[in-house]
Amino acid sequence: MSSQPRAANFQSTSGTSLPKVSFRDNTEVSTGVSKPRKMKFNKTETEYNMKSVKFLLLTITSMFIIIAALMIVLGFSVYSHYHTFSFFYESAQSGRLFTPSLLCILLGMFLLIVTMFGFFGSLKQSTCLVNLYALILAIMLILKLVVIILAFTLDSSTIHGMMYIPAWDYAADPEIEMEMDRLQISLNCCGSDSVFDYIDVPFTSNHSTTIVSTNIVGPPMDVVVPESCCVSPGGEFCHRHRERGCRTALVNLFSQNATVIGVMGVSVMFIQLLGIIFSLLLARCIRKVKSERGLMSWRIKEQMIMAREDAKKQDDNKSVDDSVYIPPHESSTA
Repeated sequence: MSSQPRAANFQSTSGTSLPKVSFRDNTEVSTGVSKPRKMKFNKTETEYNMKSVKFLLLTITSMFIIIAALMIVLGFSVYSHYHTFSFFYESAQSGRLFTPSLLCILLGMFLLIVTMFGFFGSLKQSTCLVNLYALILAIMLILKLVVIILAFTLDSSTIHGMMYIPAWDYAADPEIEMEMDRLQISLNCCGSDSVFDYIDVPFTSNHSTTIVSTNIVGPPMDVVVPESCCVSPGGEFCHRHRERGCRTALVNLFSQNATVIGVMGVSVMFIQLLGIIFSLLLARCIRKVKSERGLMSWRIKEQMIMAREDAKKQDDNKSVDDSVYIPPHESSTA
């Protein structure tokens, strides 16, 4: 006798109603001893909330993964364009390992590794990885907040002393040469502090240089500087050069655009704060869903065991009621 597929609604021993459960093969719950079927639980409100938070966290982490990948690709492309492996080996031996492109690669790798914790944690529903991701983001958020507070509270002279512009490595590193030329033209500056930073720099014929005649005290001094230090380059001598140092120009630039820099920093911190909130919410939802599933599975198994025991008792009672008593045969004695 066939029956229509339906969902089983169990009642717990305490009288509370349990959520409905349906089988993957759309069959009813069997009370007899049979092979247990896999059960598929209906979606609860917690699971839908978890999916929403998981989608938001995956969106944020995917955005950070793309940014990290772009930083790594950009750093490798710039470094390979201006350097060779022999330069990397010699720089590592001399201690001058860090260049702008290598710094970009390291920051991109760090961001990629940190973001992977949140991405795979939300994808695999791992509370450990998600909480670790939230912890690292919280530490980064605190460090950025400290840096922003110090940047707005320190005076210009302190920031000026903390800046490092390697003008003396202009002839040794093609990447520094390119960056210094761009910096000097865009900020209308020359050298780290002045044109005298290029004294004793070993320029070669491959460098575009010019001669600047300047003095501080005493007779004029001729200094060989890059052409980017000259306002109107094109000749052997430069009659009008950029007098301001690049460190002073950068400090003035930061002071003039402090509001824009602050807004950008707060925006990045807000995105990180959203990542922390979504990570903690997702970890809470994952723990709650796992607890609900475990409790529901335990109650369903309890009800199935009780149903089988009741069926067994009914079968035993039926076998006792249907039995016929036959008295023993009486034998007569002579």
